[in-house]
Amino acid sequence: MNKTLLPAVGLFQLSQRITLYPELVTEKRFWLQLYNIERGVFTVYFYTLSGMLLFQTFLAHKEHYSTHTIWLPAKISTGIYKVAVFSSEHYYLKTVVIR
Repeated sequence: MNKTLLPAVGLFQLSQRITLYPELVTEKRFWLQLYNIERGVFTVYFYTLSGMLLFQTFLAHKEHYSTHTIWLPAKISTGIYKVAVFSSEHYYLKTVVIR
């Protein structure tokens, strides 16, 4: 797969929160909670540590607070990965372990 360049955007402010859990993924899914963030469409990117994009998905954040389940494709094997969440102006980056 080709590497994708990500847009230059700023970090979410402290009052705006994204939480990813669990950080140790054992069931091919994880959850994203968005809190105090403007409504909009968010893009979730899933990368290897070397920067190769494995998949991406989109979230429609319609409320002040929402929780979204992200299902991992079967091709994702055990290892350490990066998850990036982008809106039009902000981003969030987290490391997860797939077991």
